[in-house]
Amino acid sequence: MVRENGQKKLLTKVVGVKVNGRSASPKEGSGLAFGKTNATVEWAMKILPVQNCLIGGFTRADAIMVLFSLLLLALVVRAAIWVGGEKRRIWVCAHRMKTLGRAFDEYAQEHNGALPPAFFDDGQTTNSWDSAIAPYLGVEFDKQNSSEKQKELEAKIAYLYQCPSDKMPRRGGLPRSYSMPMYDINRFGWPPAANSLGGVGLYLDVKALQHSSDALLSQPSDNIPTIKISMVPSPANTALLVECRSIQNVLWSPTLACISSSKAQFPPRAINTKGFHSGKMNYLMLDGHVESFSSQSLSLLPTGNADYPNIWTIKGGN
Repeated sequence: MVRENGQKKLLTKVVGVKVNGRSASPKEGSGLAFGKTNATVEWAMKILPVQNCLIGGFTRADAIMVLFSLLLLALVVRAAIWVGGEKRRIWVCAHRMKTLGRAFDEYAQEHNGALPPAFFDDGQTTNSWDSAIAPYLGVEFDKQNSSEKQKELEAKIAYLYQCPSDKMPRRGGLPRSYSMPMYDINRFGWPPAANSLGGVGLYLDVKALQHSSDALLSQPSDNIPTIKISMVPSPANTALLVECRSIQNVLWSPTLACISSSKAQFPPRAINTKGFHSGKMNYLMLDGHVESFSSQSLSLLPTGNADYPNIWTIKGGN
């Protein structure tokens, strides 16, 4: 009875009649002209499905289904945007690596086919690969530049050294997302053997220079060890740059300018490692193309081995 009275009140508001037997004027333009008795309301209730309706003619079940569908759609759209966004970031990362690869190539053309050392320190001069190729990206660094001018120049090309998926904060500088596979003279000797396990990124500190029999500090700089592209038997299967997410991988810094294995690509406590690039990494090969691998697919030992060399070695993988 209570529910029925409530339905009558709702119908009264809709059709413009009263339930006490007195007539009420219908809303203008509605075209309704019901009688003056409760019979009119009773008749209207029979033809209008008021008892099961909410606002707009939806039942409660309909409203719940609509809300559930909208929520599900929102989740699907959000997931699609995230997946699509990460795919785009992977593509942008590969594009930036290719741009850096062209700078390496131009450097090699002007240096008799030699690649820049990943890190160089002879006790007087310190340099890393990112600053060595900077002039081939359109920026000339000069020690006479003011700090403001230096920052302005850095801002023009700094983004090229950062993967858009690399959001890890850096300590004391701008982010650098890439490193060269290391060739450690102290470990592998010089010159590289045919089955060398070292990479193309020479790590040349004072100790390494002294260790090299043909590159003592007293000798001319032309005799400093260099890795030439002609020394690499399979450029398409040899990595030139690999991704390295670390708080210490900072632009123009010798730290992590080169790394020895995939274990150094992510720090031990890296955030969202599995979600990064959908579980893979981009690798810039020496011939200029970019491939994507998971660390598992490379089956890496520290830097491969003589029987099964991989893309981290000068010998290259298959």
